[in-house]
Amino acid sequence: MKKHFICTHTYMSDEIKDKFFEDTKNLTDKELFDGMKTEKAELLQHWMGTEDFFYCHWYAEDEDAIFSALEQMGMNDVMVTLPTETQRYVSHETLTGQPMVNPADHTK
Repeated sequence: MKKHFICTHTYMSDEIKDKFFEDTKNLTDKELFDGMKTEKAELLQHWMGTEDFFYCHWYAEDEDAIFSALEQMGMNDVMVTLPTETQRYVSHETLTGQPMVNPADHTK
């Protein structure tokens, strides 16, 4: 069963970051999302600015499935990733009017 994860990423060094940006300067958004999809994990959203950290929303079976999907594009060699499972996932685009999941209920 797949669950929602937020991943915090940072590059291993500024040199690696610069080389990665140069190597992927023509990568399209479709290529990024297609390259990060397996049977067990898929990238749903991606946020990146100019800071050291950037973030992705994943729908995956577990953390290992995320690392396997990242490996498809060689990402594990250029960045450090911290996956965090989020029991509550709420989106403005999918409102239900129902009570939200209480993450504390999942720790018992």
